[in-house]
Order: sequence, then structure tokens, then C-alpha cells
Amino acid sequence: MSNSNSNTLESEQQTPANQTYIDGFGRPVDYLRVSLTQRCNHFCFFCHHEGESHPKSEMTLTEIEKIVVHATRHGVRRLKLTGGEPLLREDILDIVRMVSPLVEDLSMTTNGTLLEDKALDLKRAGLSRVNISLHSLKEDTYHRITGTNNLETVKRGIKRAVEVGLSPVKLNMTVLHGFNESEIMDMMEFAAETGCILQLIELQHMPNDDSERRELWFNLDSIEDEIGKRAIRTDQSHIHRRKQYVVKMNNGCEVKIEVVRPMHNSMFCEGCTRLRVTSDGKLKPCLLRSDNLVEILFEDGVHSNKGSLELAFKEAVKNREPYWRDEHIG
Repeated sequence: MSNSNSNTLESEQQTPANQTYIDGFGRPVDYLRVSLTQRCNHFCFFCHHEGESHPKSEMTLTEIEKIVVHATRHGVRRLKLTGGEPLLREDILDIVRMVSPLVEDLSMTTNGTLLEDKALDLKRAGLSRVNISLHSLKEDTYHRITGTNNLETVKRGIKRAVEVGLSPVKLNMTVLHGFNESEIMDMMEFAAETGCILQLIELQHMPNDDSERRELWFNLDSIEDEIGKRAIRTDQSHIHRRKQYVVKMNNGCEVKIEVVRPMHNSMFCEGCTRLRVTSDGKLKPCLLRSDNLVEILFEDGVHSNKGSLELAFKEAVKNREPYWRDEHIG
């Protein structure tokens, strides 16, 4: 954060403890996504890296604690640990133990490769639930997408997560044109068999995407229509208020399916209550913007003046605005 911004903000009144930050569009900030690392043992070519670019360092446990404590004192009730692959952090259990008492819901997004061995310890440390990336059930397609041969390892991790109660376990399937759009029914069957919720996700375009990446986008409108017709009921996610279609499969099992469509979606932005923290310690008001980040950690790894976290959060919340709005949708 620049000195000029800091001096200006220091003159403003401190936000009282327990008062939720609300941005200029009336959206409360009650959900924090904390990237723990940009290291990953997968090489998914479409990964958006939580909107990060060339982080210089990783936050320490103490730095993460200071940020989360401040956020939870000002209305944050849900926390998601992301990456990269967060389970590559050697101190991941310490992080989970530290933040879990502070929030009502602590979740993690993972590729699942290390989950089989860590699931029980994560549950005992206080992790509530997991989202596991699973973009294909075919070995060759999985390799094309992730650059690895970890499919069976991940499937075992999924089953272990269900067994230990990291629920609901959500499977994140990013649907890619020319890669896995024909596997949706198979993925529904797998989710039903394992007791997971399936999230079908439209590819998130980033501002600098090339034409090749844009060609991977697959419109989920027709898929959602078909699922809606097959649904025996429609619930609502208590976390994101997103529709959950409950479909009875041929094996007699029921599966819940959520369709996530962030692209050109003004409703997605209108209901956004999240603020992101990059792995190197910056507040990021929007996934799709990199021009309004707010520095919250300094070179020595400590906060140089009392209230610096407060000032950084206020500036980041002030910078929040919907990326997609109705007037931008054709």
C-alpha cells in the first residue's frame, strides 16, 4: 500500500469490531479465500491461479493468523483455503488448527493427490469440507488436462474424504470443449456412487486469455436444462444459495448437481461476498482484476503500524465492484 493511500486512510475512522465490511454496492464481505501457495503438483493448462501472477513469497503461519483474525472480527464467517495445492504446505495442519475455531465454515480446494493420507488429520484439525478437482474419469483425458497419472490416487482420496466426514465433498469438474463434455453422465454416476456433490463449472475466462483458451469454453445451458428436466427435486445450497438439482441415477442413488457459470453473469457478481488473499499477502478484491490489489504485508513480515490491517481491508473493500453488470451482457 502506498504512503499516500496509507496517510489518507489513517485519517478515517476505524471500523468498529464486529461490524461487517460492506462495499459501495451494498455487498457484505463475509467470505475470505486465502491462497496458501502457488506451488502445485498438477499442471492444468486452464488454471487461473486464483488471479495471481508471479508471487514473490508465501505468507507465514503468523501472517495468515493476523489476517484471518482481523477478518473474522469484521464479519467473515466462511473461509476457504486454496492454492496452488494447499496440501503442499508442510504446516497445513497447523494452519487448519489455527483458523478453524475462528469461522463457522472452513473449506479447502484441493486436487486430491495428497488427500488419502491427510484427510483424517485434516478433519481432526477442524477442516469442515473439501472441494476436489476431478475433470475426467478417463486416464488419457485426465493426463491431457493435469499432466499427471494421478487419477486413481485422487479417486482414493475422494473416497477417504467421504469416509472421514469432510462433507459435503464437492467434485469440481471444469467442462472443457473437446476434452470432457461427453463425460458428464459418467461423472454424475461417480458422484452418486461416492456420495459427493457434483459441480459442473464453466471455464472462467481471464482478461488476457488467447483465442485457443477461449475455444475451450463450453456453454452449460443445454446441460442444465436437461438436468433440470430429470431432477426429482431442486434444493438450494445453504452456502452459496445456488440451485442443487437432485437426480436419481440408474443405480438407484441420488446425486446433487450444481451448475457454476461465472462468465458474463451479473447475478454471480451481484451476490459476491468474497474477498481474496494472495499467497504473498495482498488483498485481491476481484478474481478478474489485477490493478486494484492492496498490500498488507511488508518486507519484514510484520505490520509496520497499528491499524495497518484495518486500513488495508477498508481500501480493498472500497475497491470492490461487480466485474460483470447487466449493461455488459449482450
